[in-house]
Amino acid sequence: MDAEAPQPSFGTFGLRGVANVDLTPQLALKIGLCMANYLGPGKTVVVGRDPRTSSAMLSMAVSSGLLSGGCNVKDVGLVTTPALSFAVKTLKADGGVMITASHNPPEWNGIKLWNGDGSGFSRTQDRVIEDMLRRGEFRRVDWSHIGRLERVEGIPDMYVEGILSRVDVDTIRRRGYRVVLDCGGGSACYSSPKLLRKLGCDLKAINCRPDGFFKQRLPEPRPENLSRLMETVRSIGADLGVAHDGDADRAAFIDEKGRYVQGDRILALICLNYLRNRPKGLIVTTVITSSVIYDVAEMVGARVVLTPVGEPYVVEKMKETGAEIGGEENVGLIVRDWVWSREGAYAVALVLELMAKEGRSLSELSESLPRYEQAKLNVRCDREVFPLIKHRVIELVKEMLPKDYDRLVTIDGVKAYYGRNWVLVRPSGTEPLFRVFAEAEDKTTLEELKRLGVKATEDAVKELTDKIKGGSNV
Repeated sequence: MDAEAPQPSFGTFGLRGVANVDLTPQLALKIGLCMANYLGPGKTVVVGRDPRTSSAMLSMAVSSGLLSGGCNVKDVGLVTTPALSFAVKTLKADGGVMITASHNPPEWNGIKLWNGDGSGFSRTQDRVIEDMLRRGEFRRVDWSHIGRLERVEGIPDMYVEGILSRVDVDTIRRRGYRVVLDCGGGSACYSSPKLLRKLGCDLKAINCRPDGFFKQRLPEPRPENLSRLMETVRSIGADLGVAHDGDADRAAFIDEKGRYVQGDRILALICLNYLRNRPKGLIVTTVITSSVIYDVAEMVGARVVLTPVGEPYVVEKMKETGAEIGGEENVGLIVRDWVWSREGAYAVALVLELMAKEGRSLSELSESLPRYEQAKLNVRCDREVFPLIKHRVIELVKEMLPKDYDRLVTIDGVKAYYGRNWVLVRPSGTEPLFRVFAEAEDKTTLEELKRLGVKATEDAVKELTDKIKGGSNV
């Protein structure tokens, strides 16, 4: 992408694209300059990055833009995303920038902007930066007011010590858990192994050297990418397996039998433990999270508040409601009095603490919760047509779904609850397709909900696509 090409827009959280194609040093410099203009000269911004091959390049470019706009930069180097949030608060900075594409493939990268309280920019704030980019608003300070660059060492260690101060270390250590950790070559390599060793774990580390090419496995910790981790857990008789994505704002969990545990079940277990002695608590989560979160909320007398998909929406709602805990279905844990970021390492410590206090394995803890059948499907759409019809498709799907639902949620797509069973249709934020999610208490009901959701979506897409191509308005 050259300087005259259209700028990519911010997505669910931050801006992402293929490095040196969509996301170039020139664009990164402009974003840094816009951030400086947004904050004002003299402010301090923390800049961190993941180990991707393009991250150092983009970090330097963003930093140059910030310095040119009069901001001081504290470069904390290779850190996880939650450690970046931690650093912004700890260093009392006015903002932050994280260079990462999280779980995306190695050729991708991204830029996430942060507020002074350690929370990511909201969609409203992202739009302000987008408008600055579009209008070419780049105010540079004169030579005597250019910002100062400082390199700050030790943030991963400080972050680990912060987590240790929040869990019962002695109880975990007494168990002497055998843990297999797969950092995937990502940012967690400098923090999660230290955390687990300090928790007294007998650690088997795999893929725990930073690797910007992610040669050993893809950054997203899906079950299909974790076969080596699962096999290692089984072969050495480990108590737990853990895998991080590229920037470690997530953790995937493998039980002692070598089985992948769904992320929303882990989130539910953490919420159950965290809110047990906090009556009338609140849990904030997204529309795609399992109904098991409602089961847990009933157990502890808490209430669930739903948001659209995306970390900024969860954080914004937690701030608005005063909720103590929240997260996404992929164990994107957020704890109010820790950092305003999804957490991978802290989630691991909390799961170990729960196992140690309960004296039960992860499989036993998971099986203590109600079980649901789940399905995630896609309905594709013509790329040119998709932007024109994506909102109207949701309106049509809403009309087509059976009307005997108990509750309808329309904050992000349309989600119909039939008891604890539900079906959700929402447009993708990154691809020209609609995502159909279904969950049910049994396989027969799941198949019916899948059929209903997919058929309604396909029919709506076809009807509106035919109208567009026939020259009609939708």
